[in-house]
Amino acid sequence: MPHCYLLTVCGGSSLDQQSNNVTLWNLVEQVSLPQGTHPVGAILPLEIHAYFQIAPQELKQSLQFRFSLVAHTGLETTTDVFDHRALSLRYRTRTAGLPLPPVTGSYEIRVDWRHAGAEGWTREDIAWPLTITETDPRPVTTH
Repeated sequence: MPHCYLLTVCGGSSLDQQSNNVTLWNLVEQVSLPQGTHPVGAILPLEIHAYFQIAPQELKQSLQFRFSLVAHTGLETTTDVFDHRALSLRYRTRTAGLPLPPVTGSYEIRVDWRHAGAEGWTREDIAWPLTITETDPRPVTTH
């Protein structure tokens, strides 16, 4: 079974072609939206990074992943489903865009996976906290 050992949300990243190391910029735990600009279904320009360990028997098998924003109330907003095929025992994904949930509040980003063609999802224990707030517009400054 795939096992997610790192899950994070950031503003951007860079992959070093020589070392294969990843640099993450601006880890995000809160998104503040101007009041009245909460368009349901909009995509936040953030990256979700998930790192997995894969069992040897799962190499080259089709796996599907999705990310869920889970509120304490039980409300869930999910991303599209992404198909992947791991070619090594450690596998990393970078997903661009996070759907804006219908209400502000505290969420956990969770990762779900399944073998391609399977019906149910397996939710990993790992979670990333994310708070979505609305802020008052700043007053116009005049001099």
